[in-house]
Amino acid sequence: MSRAELKQWAKKKIKGHIWEILIPLIVAGILSSLTIGQKIIVEDGTWKVNGGINLSIFFYFVEVGLTYFMVKFIKDQDHEFKDLFKFINDYVRIFIVGILEGIFIFLWALLLIVPGIIKAIAYSMVTLLLADDKYKDLGYTEVLKKSEEMMKGHKMDFFILGLSFIGWHLLAIFTLGLLEIWIAPYYNTAKYKFLSDIKDNYEKLNGLSQEEKVPEKKDNFCPKCGTQIPEGSENCPSCG
Repeated sequence: MSRAELKQWAKKKIKGHIWEILIPLIVAGILSSLTIGQKIIVEDGTWKVNGGINLSIFFYFVEVGLTYFMVKFIKDQDHEFKDLFKFINDYVRIFIVGILEGIFIFLWALLLIVPGIIKAIAYSMVTLLLADDKYKDLGYTEVLKKSEEMMKGHKMDFFILGLSFIGWHLLAIFTLGLLEIWIAPYYNTAKYKFLSDIKDNYEKLNGLSQEEKVPEKKDNFCPKCGTQIPEGSENCPSCG
């Protein structure tokens, strides 16, 4: 599916489901931006945010729940608001993976901003893996490595997909942000569809590659006399 086809598919998909998607997005967004100890000060006539500790990492399990919700929506499976909190029982594992993800992105960003962005994109599959029971036995760093493996060859396409929505966000300025009510479900549906398709294709191709490594060996017998025909030979050694 091309980028244009993907975006067209997302537009059709969200029709009649805007608020159904928007409410979980808003809740997840609020929990991901909570801070404590933050102060707003006025300095030289300018409003500034001073200090504060971001609590987003403590609610990373909600991001995993949002991913679970969106993938089910995309695949026409039963989904509901409480899916956001489905993974609270897996809190420790998700928390540690989130911490490691943040540390690695930060370390790469110390080199230059571009390597940090590339690493962040490479980890785009992390929440999909954490939300899938098939990968629950992966170790903390193995989840990150699997995401990098799945995103190999797709990072630029994902980056360009995000850039293609900049025009919509700029247009939203002229509506005082009201257009974001439509843009947020539109973008997230396209984003999760893109990632979900990559994951599904990876799993399909990986399964096929495993079968191709160990092909089934079949004996070849002559249909006339029943003698086994040696491998590489087209004619029966007995009757020709």
